[in-house]
Amino acid sequence: MTTTEEARRPLWRRLAARVAIVGGVAVAVSVATPWVPREQVLIYRVSGGDPVRRLKVHVTREGESEAALGATLTGASPSFRHAVSLPNGRYVVSVQAERALSDGGVNETSFVRRVTLEGGETILPIEDP
Repeated sequence: MTTTEEARRPLWRRLAARVAIVGGVAVAVSVATPWVPREQVLIYRVSGGDPVRRLKVHVTREGESEAALGATLTGASPSFRHAVSLPNGRYVVSVQAERALSDGGVNETSFVRRVTLEGGETILPIEDP
């Protein structure tokens, strides 16, 4: 189409075409957005008792059978920070906590939490068994 033919096309048709393109792009982005990984920070907060020295963590998207990620966190901190890249959504977090007992022994506890990740920080308490 030449410039002259384009100039003859009514203005409303040109604007409608642009609106349709922009609208289509907006719909495509909104449909794809839930599957885009985002930074999620999981904070495992230890309360009372002997210190936790190791956490084994598996994060699985709800409805899936394979873990999206697994990690081992070590230290003797009142909280463990775990930054991950996952899409927003519902997840099952399985945690195995290993506590160093004052008598030199080890106490292992495990728990499962269901969380909704929405970007930002999610706090998971680790309580005394």
